Amino acid sequence: MQGQIDVKPLWDKVVDRVKMKVIHPTLWRTLEMAVPITAENNEFVVGFAPGDFNMSGHLTTSEHKNAIETALREFSGTHFTLRIIEGDSIQDWLQTKAKDERTRELKDAAYRKREAEAAVTKSWDGLMELVGRRYAALQFRAFPQFRAIYIQQMLQAISETMDVLMPAGSPADELAERSLARVIDKVGTLTETPGALIAFELQRFRASNK
Repeated sequence: MQGQIDVKPLWDKVVDRVKMKVIHPTLWRTLEMAVPITAENNEFVVGFAPGDFNMSGHLTTSEHKNAIETALREFSGTHFTLRIIEGDSIQDWLQTKAKDERTRELKDAAYRKREAEAAVTKSWDGLMELVGRRYAALQFRAFPQFRAIYIQQMLQAISETMDVLMPAGSPADELAERSLARVIDKVGTLTETPGALIAFELQRFRASNK
């Protein structure tokens, strides 16, 4: 198992091999400064004391990193990825892993939020398409009485969408409110009716259908 690898002698072999392959004195000094900490999950972890961490960039250039990982594979038989951290103890590595986990959790939460917002926006966008499609198909739309019929139809469609995306009792959601406002304004623009009046009629429609 990787956790059973004695990382110090393995790293010493890697350093010697890379020195043979790459003529770069600054790289050599950096390799000697690096402290092997552990090997787990296909990562070979080396660290630098905080005052030396600025030197770690010499190990991350594609040529140097490839030479190190090739040597790691040669001597260990494992396809390790080199991981460099600030700190030179196992405790520093545990703290880094905890920070990585928090970062993953934040990214996962942000991803889930974006997915939820995309689903909501797609649904509101679908309603926006319906608003435009129904108006384009409306006969005699130049006459106010037919626009009034259209508005009634749209009030019902908007209300039904609100029941799904903005159920009663749910907390206020800025994205949903903004999307609803866009739909209301769209109906108002098409029918030459103030958006606030459409919103007022929507409230009356929903109140009368409770």
